[in-house]
Amino acid sequence: MPKGLMLTDLAIAGLLLILAKVIRVHAPLLQRMYIPSAVLAGLFGLIFGPALLDVLPWTDTFTANASLLTAALFSALGLATDVPSPKTVAQRAGSLWAFNQIASVSQWLFAAMFGLVLTTFFWPEINPGFGVTMSAGFMGGHGSASVVGEIFTGLGWEDGFTLGLTFATVGIFISISVGMLMLQFALKMGWIRSFTTFDSMDEHERKGLVKPDDQEPVMKDTMSSLSVDSFAIHAALVVVVTAFSYVAANYLSSFHDKVQIPTFVTGFLGGMLVRIIAKQTKASRYLCDGAFKHAAGISTDYLIIFGISAIKITVLAQYLMPMVVLAIGGIAFTLWLIFWVAPRIMGEDWFEKGIFSWGWLTGTVAMGIALLRIVDPKMRSKVLDDYAIAYVPGSITDIFIISLMPIAMYNGMHWQALGVGLGYIAIVLFVWRFIFKRNSSALTHES
Repeated sequence: MPKGLMLTDLAIAGLLLILAKVIRVHAPLLQRMYIPSAVLAGLFGLIFGPALLDVLPWTDTFTANASLLTAALFSALGLATDVPSPKTVAQRAGSLWAFNQIASVSQWLFAAMFGLVLTTFFWPEINPGFGVTMSAGFMGGHGSASVVGEIFTGLGWEDGFTLGLTFATVGIFISISVGMLMLQFALKMGWIRSFTTFDSMDEHERKGLVKPDDQEPVMKDTMSSLSVDSFAIHAALVVVVTAFSYVAANYLSSFHDKVQIPTFVTGFLGGMLVRIIAKQTKASRYLCDGAFKHAAGISTDYLIIFGISAIKITVLAQYLMPMVVLAIGGIAFTLWLIFWVAPRIMGEDWFEKGIFSWGWLTGTVAMGIALLRIVDPKMRSKVLDDYAIAYVPGSITDIFIISLMPIAMYNGMHWQALGVGLGYIAIVLFVWRFIFKRNSSALTHES
């Protein structure tokens, strides 16, 4: 287990985050680009850190902070996650679940195979797992990129860590810039009637602030302050589950030299286990999901800052051309998923669901929400409600593919990975066509 976040690192990251937020509030150009404050802070950390100007007094181990925060992020998510029943998934979000599974798995497969082609015929000196870093960064974001990078580092390829974090950072810019072009195209095609432009937003929305009258409590008090502060208990649960994730991952990984269980897996499952126990013992009445979600949000913001700051410019210079080619291929493939696959699976409101999916397939869920709010400001499509239902069963697949795909590609098990992935997509299509679609049709006839 790492020694933990040093106060110096937290202070530097916090200062960068405050500085980035202040600059964003007063910089209309950054507002128009929808750049999250954490990304801007991370870029400051990269510029003024050891990669370039080297004026920030980061500790020698600051690059390990991203790994610890990833474990904390997934531990908090597990504590806030309920598993919906198969009936609920089928009735409410069957088509979105199917598309999410097809899109995420196929993007991983495309990235892995396209990367394999590039490293076999054009850049044979590059590790064959190169392609996986794109999908880890695009679809998974900085959290998954950190996990995959850690796996590659453990296998002996340290460059994979920087590449994944770079794709995650670039993906955020691609997500919003190409996403805005997609909205313009959809308007011309008649798929949407209008969308909320930046100029039509109020001042608070542009600056990323919440009006004083619209502000809500972060969490509810579930315990008497005479005994203990409510947030202290919630924070304690996140910390304990995060520590458990390292102990459990190390224990499970000790059974075989070639098996490495990522901490985000044990953290997520550990959090869900604690939640199940809390529900069974009625203790869940005194827990607030809002606190856990904000703990996940805090972990995400600091993870992004440390992740971007840890990028090695010298590594990027070596991989620049193959990264550009891989990114272009990934963008083209994801556009095909949105414009060809999405309307054939998701039916009604396919573009709203598709533009949201574009956001998380290339950047983050937050980017998807930002694009969705532009085209559907009143949230009439219920995309986020359906996504919340479809996310949990889909996350199990993400856990397996993030954990196993880097190992498979690194060890030359290319065709096995492709076969398993295509087989899973075939199963998803079967379930969607003969179960979810029939249930949806039956409900439509009944209504």
